[in-house]
Amino acid sequence: MTGPFSKLPGIVVAGTTLLATAATATAADAPAVPAAQLFAAGSISGPANDWTPAFSPDGKSLYFTRSGPSWGFILESHQTMDGGWSEPVLASFSGEYPDSSPAMAPDGSYMVFQSQRPATAALAAEQRAKHMPLKASALWKVSRQGDGWGTPERLPDTVNITGNMWKPSVAADGDLYFISKADGEKNLHLYRSRHAGGSYLQAEPLPFSDGSTLDVDPAIAADGSYLVFSSKGRAPFKDDREHLFIVFRDGSGWGAVTPLCDSGPGNGSQTLDDDANLGPDQRTLYFASDRSLPMHLPQSRAEAAQALKDMQGWNNGNANVWSMTLGPWLDAAKAKQPMPACS
Repeated sequence: MTGPFSKLPGIVVAGTTLLATAATATAADAPAVPAAQLFAAGSISGPANDWTPAFSPDGKSLYFTRSGPSWGFILESHQTMDGGWSEPVLASFSGEYPDSSPAMAPDGSYMVFQSQRPATAALAAEQRAKHMPLKASALWKVSRQGDGWGTPERLPDTVNITGNMWKPSVAADGDLYFISKADGEKNLHLYRSRHAGGSYLQAEPLPFSDGSTLDVDPAIAADGSYLVFSSKGRAPFKDDREHLFIVFRDGSGWGAVTPLCDSGPGNGSQTLDDDANLGPDQRTLYFASDRSLPMHLPQSRAEAAQALKDMQGWNNGNANVWSMTLGPWLDAAKAKQPMPACS
């Protein structure tokens, strides 16, 4: 490979689950910080905004969001014989209205996603007749039917607590995590709706997300033992970016919120790392980032030509899918050892 990529050892821009390699430890008593890697350039990560990858339990099917300035769809792709990914196509249940943020149930029997589709057929007809704008955002559920998907159903008002509903995540026990913001509130924050007796209970805010910081995009472990989310305004970061954090279960509550960081290319140049989902192994984190690779000057003509080609692909400042291992944090928590430190 030539161009800017060739000057960054270990960068892989195509393929399937790309686990990170360890970087130099930032503290003598803490595990090494991993390096995030771009996921499936050219098929999943491309020139548009690509984010929230949700995998089937066997890891062979992938649902993700692709969006432009004001409209998004949920796309579907499948692993190919050579380990790559097929050309994404519209998911059978998406496209009529803006949809995003698919969240796969750990057993693969259903997905929850965000949509601006009208709640009823009557409201849809009124919107078409009066050219009404799409304002409300709600969470919808679509169940597996054979090799395909059924008709999406809007989740009850115990879940859809406001008109600002975003980024769901599903635990194996059916509990649903998401973000919302009531009218008049400054920041989005994190909620959970417990699933009991076949019903969703009234959603409640998570105790470590009180609205004083912008907290978004939860990714709950299948067993509920930890949660990854993005936040802006939390220590130790002092910039105006969204950074990843992890918090572990502590008895019936939650422990301390810990920053996630990586030594991947372009880290520090981005404005956001968010829209996290967990891979089927429950140790690989997939997230969206608008990071781009640094430019090394001066360049040869060949390197400049490669940089132009990359710019017309994924490396253009839009969001792409990245992956990194959570192993250092999960192993440290299990062994009750210090967490990896962010420099």
